[in-house]
Amino acid sequence: MGAAEPVGQQRHALAELAAEAKAIGIVIPVQALRHFEAYLGTLLIWRARVSLTAAASPVDIVRFHILDALRVARYIEAGARVADLGSGAGFPGVPLAIICPRAKFVLVESRRKRANFLREVVRGARLENVEVMEDRAEALVTQCGGQFDVVVSRAVWQLAEFLDIGAALLRPGGMAIAMKGPKALAEAVVHPGFGATETVRYQLNGTVERVLLLARRR
Repeated sequence: MGAAEPVGQQRHALAELAAEAKAIGIVIPVQALRHFEAYLGTLLIWRARVSLTAAASPVDIVRFHILDALRVARYIEAGARVADLGSGAGFPGVPLAIICPRAKFVLVESRRKRANFLREVVRGARLENVEVMEDRAEALVTQCGGQFDVVVSRAVWQLAEFLDIGAALLRPGGMAIAMKGPKALAEAVVHPGFGATETVRYQLNGTVERVLLLARRR
């Protein structure tokens, strides 16, 4: 594969990102697109040595991961403190930090190689509103319990376990957001620390069903 082909693929992916984000009500500024370009470049380099994502191309990363992450942006206000639990390849925390520069993000990842990847993303994309924490989510409870406005996780825990951790991390009125596939609808639970769970359904690339499960801390 020639050097020009990956560059061309990334440009196409970024153009699709801008267009599809606009279709869901998000306008991506030029500077933010540069951050996304740096993120994509780092992810494509690291995926060859660290298991980060099965997506094989920049376009697939945009369609099935970045645009998925951006569905959470509407729930993050300026000045919010956000914890991404089990951040892995940076989804959803990195795209959200790029598109919500006035919020503060903690990316929690216990696996060293993935945490090192996230640190490289933060450096390469110059994300000044992001901190990487190499530890389990339970350690964040000890350090920052009750201090977050939003806690989010993408396909990591069963909903009940996620809400247990969220209850310890969130301030009263804060929101827990679980990003799941449609089978997660069967996970709906009543948790004493939260109000009723709200469900938001949508599709990625017109083919993949996705669900957000939203719960507000009492």
